[in-house]
Amino acid sequence: MANENSKADEKYLLKNGRVLLKEMFDGLAYTYPVFDVYPESRIIGLKLKSEKRVCLLGGGGSGHEPYPFGYIGDGMLSASVSGYVFTCCSSLNIYQAIKYLNNYNCNGGVLLIVANYTGDVFNFGLACEKAKKIDNIDVAELIVSDDCSRPGGKVGKRGMCGLLYVIKILGVLAKRGSSIEDLLSLGKNINGKLASLGISATSCNVPGEEPSFLLQKGEFEFGVGLHGEAGTSRVKACDVKDLIRLAVDKICSTLGLKEFSVICLIVNNLGLVSHIELGALAKYAKEYFDELKIDVSRMFVGTFIVSLNMYGFQLSVIDVSDNQEWINYIDEETSAFAWPGNHMSIKPIEKQKSESIKIPKIDDIDPKLGVCISEKGSLILKSILKQIGEDLLKNVDVLNRLDQEIGDGDNGSTISRFASDLLTNLNNLPLNYPASVLYSLAFICEDKMGGASGALYSLLLTGAAGHLASMNYLDWTGALKNALDTSMKYSSARKGDKTMFDPIIAIHEVFQEYGNLNARDYVTVLEKALHRVHDVCNDVKQMKAEFGKASYVESVTSVGKMDAGAYGVALWFNAIHTAYMDTSK
Repeated sequence: MANENSKADEKYLLKNGRVLLKEMFDGLAYTYPVFDVYPESRIIGLKLKSEKRVCLLGGGGSGHEPYPFGYIGDGMLSASVSGYVFTCCSSLNIYQAIKYLNNYNCNGGVLLIVANYTGDVFNFGLACEKAKKIDNIDVAELIVSDDCSRPGGKVGKRGMCGLLYVIKILGVLAKRGSSIEDLLSLGKNINGKLASLGISATSCNVPGEEPSFLLQKGEFEFGVGLHGEAGTSRVKACDVKDLIRLAVDKICSTLGLKEFSVICLIVNNLGLVSHIELGALAKYAKEYFDELKIDVSRMFVGTFIVSLNMYGFQLSVIDVSDNQEWINYIDEETSAFAWPGNHMSIKPIEKQKSESIKIPKIDDIDPKLGVCISEKGSLILKSILKQIGEDLLKNVDVLNRLDQEIGDGDNGSTISRFASDLLTNLNNLPLNYPASVLYSLAFICEDKMGGASGALYSLLLTGAAGHLASMNYLDWTGALKNALDTSMKYSSARKGDKTMFDPIIAIHEVFQEYGNLNARDYVTVLEKALHRVHDVCNDVKQMKAEFGKASYVESVTSVGKMDAGAYGVALWFNAIHTAYMDTSK
């Protein structure tokens, strides 16, 4: 097996993913001189003339190129943000990109175009909240969910290649001066007219990782995602025309297409399909739509959004039957290099000095927010934070093993980055001011953790900190409530969905029973809440996952397995209980 892995790795010229990203951004700066490129923040922007209008911002994990930066251009995106391979970009970097655009568009507003994946929704949502509340920027988030391979459930359908239609249409209207409210409303309408479906003959190969699924000769994965995840079913086909028919039928039933419906069609290469094959796929798709008497008004064929080196394709349709003016917007010329007919590689005669982007630091947080606690209280808080960091680091392998069973196997590694940085910064935290401490912890989550859990913990901590900062006493019950309210704005996960929310909700319910707490109540409340967390975690084990990888892939059985996120909550709450009991005597 080791030998097979080494052979798989040899397919990559550069194997260090993080170094590779830096090199890619440097290469883009050389290739497209009209771009403002910030490799450290993984932000790319189009130098704009100063005028008051809405700008579109897109992004997500890398590994999908030419998306997102290939669609930066006049009449499409104004900037993009990229994360590591198949990992959503940091909310800090998204926040930087929002402020970058706001410097040019005279506070005209920024619309975030977000593919519906948990990490993307959380991170863009957190950045959206910060830009609104800290900088008073008019910003909104549009979630695109066009995967028709399976019902969406609570988590919703995944975002696929259909988001390009959204970017193309809204980009034209933003250029013409439409308001952010009108664009958001139209975007939601467009989203209801989209359907995309992917089919592949192989998984993709992330450097150093095993393929997420293996297929036998003649087998195809039906309904694959953009991150190498398995599909909804496995089909055998001797002729690719049969695959096309299956995909087209599913798209037609999803959109309710009938004779004389009018559509636009994208035939998208998911990575390794040759142009010859793409041309044949386009022919078969067009001829089957013709057979169904559905008018393919426009067809685009090429490499639009990939899943690294997956050998597969995706069909993406927008129904324009009742909105044929959308075709005009799709036709309108753009300078984005990944859309046909662009001239982005021509160096402009003059290029203004690039806007400098300030990298946020933990020291930027106001150290005296909210109520000031006693020296004894600050020593207890320090002991609690130290215990949390140490206990989380001790359980990294346990959390990774749990996550491997029904997730992607990196929960412990993600949390370890938070725990390590917490311990590193512990002596520098403003421990007399709990609100400032919580904002500092939220920053560490944003900056170091990454992914969905980093954004979610940051949302929770930001919500709790915001409440404490507004109070003249330590209202932990209210802080817990505001933490849940803030995070649940960007997640549809609720009690009973087998997530980290389950034990956190249980903790809040116990605190709520006691109302406004004083120091005498803490021992009783922490004891009772800890017992409740343990009970809830036992219940969580028997639940069916409604979120995460297990909720997307039917072959993964979640019942009877512990959710790593919920177990992580039990770990840090147990650390709070242990440290408080030891130091408050």
